[in-house]
Amino acid sequence: MARIEALNKLPFLTSFFIFLLFLAVETSPIIAKVLAPRGEYDFKLAEREDLVKSWVTQQKAQQEILVKTDKELNNRVYADIAEEEALYAYKKKMARELMQQQADAFYKKQKGILGG
Repeated sequence: MARIEALNKLPFLTSFFIFLLFLAVETSPIIAKVLAPRGEYDFKLAEREDLVKSWVTQQKAQQEILVKTDKELNNRVYADIAEEEALYAYKKKMARELMQQQADAFYKKQKGILGG
């Protein structure tokens, strides 16, 4: 508590210079780094960042090629399946059976409702 009261009693100019001293101590490493020439670490860091960027670009390009190839293969496969006559005949037969079963079920239900 005594320290706080002592700080309150300091003149403005003295407290301002103490503030500037702390500011200089805290910011001097940053200022020194900004003013220093680029060193070996900076060059190695830039090289590493470039390496990572090129790797990411390469992976992205490979992924796009893979997606494009997969899409083309799927289109060819589905085009071949669409042209298969056996598959068409099977689906047609199954659809006909399903429609007959639905018609039979509807007929039985209507007959039961009408009391036949």
